[in-house]
Amino acid sequence: MNKNFYCVILAGGIGMRLWPASREKKPKQFLDIMNTGETMLQATYRRFQRIIDKDNIIVVANSNFKDLVREQLPELAEQNILLEPMRRNTVTSVTWAALEVLRRNRDGAMVVSPADQMITDEDKFEQDILHGLDYACNNARLLTLGAVPTHPDTAFGYIQMADKVDDNIYNVRSFTEKPEKGFADMFFESGEFLWNTGLFVWGAATFLHAIHDKNQEFVAFLSDVIKNYQGNVITGSQLEDIYSKVPNMNLEQGVLEKADNVDVMQCHFGWKDIGNWKAVHNQSKKDDEGNVVIDSKSLLYDCKNCVVKLPNGHIAVLQGLEDYMVVEDGNVLVICKKDDQKSIRKFVNDAQLEFGEEFV
Repeated sequence: MNKNFYCVILAGGIGMRLWPASREKKPKQFLDIMNTGETMLQATYRRFQRIIDKDNIIVVANSNFKDLVREQLPELAEQNILLEPMRRNTVTSVTWAALEVLRRNRDGAMVVSPADQMITDEDKFEQDILHGLDYACNNARLLTLGAVPTHPDTAFGYIQMADKVDDNIYNVRSFTEKPEKGFADMFFESGEFLWNTGLFVWGAATFLHAIHDKNQEFVAFLSDVIKNYQGNVITGSQLEDIYSKVPNMNLEQGVLEKADNVDVMQCHFGWKDIGNWKAVHNQSKKDDEGNVVIDSKSLLYDCKNCVVKLPNGHIAVLQGLEDYMVVEDGNVLVICKKDDQKSIRKFVNDAQLEFGEEFV
């Protein structure tokens, strides 16, 4: 394995769209949503351990999840767990990880990955990731990884391809975050767009240069942060102070849309985003009526294309439902249209306001 290659797994989200299974205290990355025998974090770690030395795998998570990370990845060294004092989106998470990689290895290159994805062809995944790491290192580029759309979908971001520059690699023309249906239809039909997988590859130094050159909101304090970090003198209180000041933005808007050295690789490893109950239904084994029952006891009468997930010892008897999710976890039961992702966010907010934090 190449000692210059690192993996950064982002495990700090709360997975609101998979509520009530995904909760504030134990979000989706720490769950076996698909009933595969391993959590999504464990599956992500195992997948990268095939190609990245385990000493070079870093997990970035909220400080509230420290025990969950240690419990699920006991072999992960403590110095490879970066605990954020508060949520500040992906720019801050990846900047901290890049600083850590650079502190360890001036030639370090990193693949950045969410902890909530499903990959159906791990051999092709290995080939694409290694090709991407080699390309990014040799060309000082910021490389995004895109999946060929199989249908128009408003739940994903899109990357528009421009000129081809390498094997399956193209310059990026534009990014679009979760478009309206009309635009999603147009993107799919054009053949110029890929789904944004949320996987990124670049040299740590290349990324930090892009942050410094293209994001003026970070420039004011980034130089001092880098200087202090190289000396390993940032304390917990300093880290909290930094997080309280940095802007809350994702990688696309904070760096990639502004930089002029961004490419996209067209990948072929079977990428599936498990971000909502519709996605869970799409990727799960179904009965003759299209229903998905996840590790639960149920009786379904005249039901079609539903998702059912209950705690052990509970049963569901359902009649006449189509395209519904029936999910119970702990003290919350949710019954609603499984495709209505916007309403899930509203339900979470309303439950929090009406009944309190213990229900989210």
